[in-house]
Amino acid sequence: MPFTPDSNASTSIAPEQENNLTQWLIGIVMALTIVRIAALFISPLELGFDEAQYWVWAQQLEFGYFTKPPLIAWAIAATTSVCGDGQACVRAMSPLAHAITALLLFATATKLYGRKAAFWTAVFYLVIPGIAVSSLLITTDALLLMFWSMGLLALISYRHDPKLKWAVLFGLAVGLGLNAKYAMIYLPLIAIPAVFFDLRLRSALKASHVLLALVVAAVLISPNIVWNINNGFATVTHTSENIGWALSRLNYKDGFEFFVTQFGVAGPIVFGVMIASLLLGRKTTHPENDRLLKWLSWPVILLITVQGFLSQANANWGATAFPAGIILVAALLCDPSNRIWLRLNLAINGLVSVAVLAFTLLGVPQNNAVWSKPLRQLTGWQLTADNVLKIAEREQAEKLVVFGRAMTASMIYATRDSEIQILALALSNRAFDQFQLKRPWRVGDDRENVLVIGIHKELAEQLNADEIAIVDAPLFSLPNKKLSVYLLEP
Repeated sequence: MPFTPDSNASTSIAPEQENNLTQWLIGIVMALTIVRIAALFISPLELGFDEAQYWVWAQQLEFGYFTKPPLIAWAIAATTSVCGDGQACVRAMSPLAHAITALLLFATATKLYGRKAAFWTAVFYLVIPGIAVSSLLITTDALLLMFWSMGLLALISYRHDPKLKWAVLFGLAVGLGLNAKYAMIYLPLIAIPAVFFDLRLRSALKASHVLLALVVAAVLISPNIVWNINNGFATVTHTSENIGWALSRLNYKDGFEFFVTQFGVAGPIVFGVMIASLLLGRKTTHPENDRLLKWLSWPVILLITVQGFLSQANANWGATAFPAGIILVAALLCDPSNRIWLRLNLAINGLVSVAVLAFTLLGVPQNNAVWSKPLRQLTGWQLTADNVLKIAEREQAEKLVVFGRAMTASMIYATRDSEIQILALALSNRAFDQFQLKRPWRVGDDRENVLVIGIHKELAEQLNADEIAIVDAPLFSLPNKKLSVYLLEP
């Protein structure tokens, strides 16, 4: 990729132009956020099962949950308290969080490369394909990236002005980020080699400030630690099982696939420029800033790539590499000599963002293509629940026992306005999800007027359950789009 070496990424502009850029950026962020929130209210897409699960958590606020720390549930509780439990309100925090993240990155990039590079940093971030998708779903990544970017701003600000307030802000960002997703721990970890290799940051660092930041972060995450202790370290165990490093799981596929998918997550130009900067030495006139941003981005990509080789790695697991990475990319591309790459990046990622918005507004394509599977996971739950409720009403059932986390979460959300009690089928004393932990149904529990769904015929026989109906269930996970409903024998 023919970038101009030593490009002047911080080309000076007049103060009035800087003010115009800031105003333009605020306008763009507000306009895009309003459009994305409006799309959520228009969209026919239902909550995916993970989103439904988070909504269920939000109905009983705690300091931890089985698979995630608590912040996602608190965020949903905040938005749904304003506008209700519809899909749009459940998801509303995501576009808001990404808007805040864009502004935080703008502030950080301004300190490193000036207002022009900062403007493009924020714009590039908002149209990254992964962010376009994340803005229209409720996920832990939206909150994680917001607090990660806050921590990045605190770190860069401290490097320029080593005051106590920036150390406290870094601790706040890490502590709150850990309550969003444990992947926040990467930031203080990768900051260690960054401090070692960045003379300016190393010179600014004070031991008392580091200690205070650690204390602030520890205080904020301590309620979740206590929750884990009281619940058998459920979240920690789940996270460690997800990591699952073992030589027996060594493979040559998942790590490579994860690395390649980052071209899709960030866009081909963004990730390509990051690689060019790392391997080909492309740099701005502030190479010390470039080097710091590489230390604050690439370790995440490399670590998750190794994770893929040793176990598994989802495409979004490397998301925290891109706040720092996008700043460096914008600094390189905003130079006039690289204008064609800037425009190409804006065109490609902009078109993808528009396509994501269109699918959000129009719904699911009527095909079974692999690419449409993520969209097909966002439909069919309400119709399935309504069909099951008809059987429950006919049988005067008071309880519905559901097998499987995905089905349980979605049935709880879809039947939220009914009086039927949804329980999770637990076949052992060990809980494998939040529902088996908090609302289990075990063999030996009350069987009168209890329906069961989500089980196969062999398990139905073991439970002494009779098939009483087969209902339409247009779910992505059911090849024949039918669901058997069973009645437990007393």
